[in-house]
Amino acid sequence: MRGARRSWIINVCIAIDQLGNAIAGGNPDATISGRCGYFSRVQETRLRRYWRILEWVINFTFIPIDGPDHCYRSYLWDRAEKHEEGSDFMRVLLGVIVIFFCMPLCLFTWLYVLVFPSARWKKEEP
Repeated sequence: MRGARRSWIINVCIAIDQLGNAIAGGNPDATISGRCGYFSRVQETRLRRYWRILEWVINFTFIPIDGPDHCYRSYLWDRAEKHEEGSDFMRVLLGVIVIFFCMPLCLFTWLYVLVFPSARWKKEEP
C-alpha cells in the first residue's frame, strides 16, 4: 500500500477508535487501546482484571500486524492524554464495543498476514 493512502487509512482507523472511546465515556482524544493499556498496567484500579481482559482481546486482534503489547504501546505513544475509567454502564458499553469490533477485525488481521506475509509484524533489531 502506498504511503499517503496507508497513512489516510491509519488516521481514519484512529479517529474511529477515538470515537468509540468517547461513546464509552472515555476521553475523546484518546484511543480505546491506550485507555486499556493505562488501566491494565499503569493506574491502580479495583477493576484491573476487567481492563486486562479487554487488553488481551485487543492485543490478540493486533498481534499479527503490530506485535505484542499493542495497548501498552498505544498508551505510551499518547501518554499525555488523560484517561477516564467511566461509570459501570460505560465500561459495559466499552466491553461490547471491543468484542463487537475485535471479533471480525481479528479474523481480518490474521487472514491478512496469511495472504500478505510481508505485512506480518517483525521484531525490530536494536
